[in-house]
Amino acid sequence: MSTRRIIAPRGRWISALLAVVALLTTGCEIQPNDNTLPGQVAVGDDGYSVEVHFDQIANLVPNATVMKDNVVIGTVAGIDVDGWEAVVELRLLKDIELPSTAEFSVGQKTLLGAQYVEVSVPGGDKARATKHSEPLGDGEVIGVEQTGSYPATEQVLGAVALLLNNGGLSQISTITDELSTALHGRVPDTRSLIRRSNELLTVLDQNRGEIVRALDSLNDFSAGLREDQTTVATAIDKITPGLKTLEQERDRLVRAVTATGRTGDRAVKVVRASETALTANLKSLGPILSNLGKASESLPEALKIGLTIPFPAMTTRDAVRGDYANLFATLDLRVGSLADSWLGGIPPALQAGDPLRNPLAPPTKKGGPTDGVPDSDGGTDDGTTEDEPDPGDTPTPDIPEEPSPGCLLSFLGLC
Repeated sequence: MSTRRIIAPRGRWISALLAVVALLTTGCEIQPNDNTLPGQVAVGDDGYSVEVHFDQIANLVPNATVMKDNVVIGTVAGIDVDGWEAVVELRLLKDIELPSTAEFSVGQKTLLGAQYVEVSVPGGDKARATKHSEPLGDGEVIGVEQTGSYPATEQVLGAVALLLNNGGLSQISTITDELSTALHGRVPDTRSLIRRSNELLTVLDQNRGEIVRALDSLNDFSAGLREDQTTVATAIDKITPGLKTLEQERDRLVRAVTATGRTGDRAVKVVRASETALTANLKSLGPILSNLGKASESLPEALKIGLTIPFPAMTTRDAVRGDYANLFATLDLRVGSLADSWLGGIPPALQAGDPLRNPLAPPTKKGGPTDGVPDSDGGTDDGTTEDEPDPGDTPTPDIPEEPSPGCLLSFLGLC
């Protein structure tokens, strides 16, 4: 009987101990902030959700308050991580209208108090801010550029400790004295330097796109050189003997360039000394070139038959076929044609009248025998008299017309 009384209490104590251990073990995994607590603002139908991205949120936890102008307008519903950004889901009251440009910052109520999300409207006046921007709606995402954070407790305490411990403050006086000594008597130059530096930085900022493109191009060029490193090295190795040869022949190259310079000086002297003769020769070439220009259309036709007379060059292949020859010719045996063909190139002084019918007759003028001959009234055919010249006319010397060159091809009917 006594044995049973001793064993029974020990079993009950062991069972109670196991129950306490199990309760404590399960209780450690219960986090109050994982669930929405009763009495939170805008967690029901009276609120809407907004996703806000922060660079850092310090010790912000779910169920923290969202405040604007020291008034609670929402609750932190959840916190997640997306890459290097913290994603905070906020529940805001529908009655509080916020613009899409609203800014969100993580603040702290007191030095050791809880953290919260502060909402501020840029521009100060809510009515003016909401007028020029659309209101914030359900499900919208606020980027990092519209978020920030106030100094944390650790940062404030660190700054206070640095100030109280004279951390670096003693060097400020030394730096100030050195700057005063360096700028003494050089204030205008320093201002000009700062102004020009500002202008330089402005120009660099305006052309930063081109600078970036130039750096990218330089990077691509460097990458190309890196890829062709072997080819460049081979080219340098092959060009080395050529450079050595140039180095050996440098004296000769210098002498050659010097001799070329002396030759140029002498050529200039020769040209200056014979300038009059050269000018006269060039002027003499003028009529020759003019006549060549006039005969430019006849020369190709003459060359067609010059070497294969009396057959044109283009018909030489068809001239002889087997044991017979083909000839298609047009003979112009008129007196005028023969005269123009064979005697057309004779100077006018040697041409007397008709060279075939009356070669000894004096040449006649183109105006006819009655041109300029006075009539019976003492005047001429053009209505003027010999004694009364027209006051508006000035006598001009008779210019002999150049005879057209004779064309031997007219004998064959090709002119």
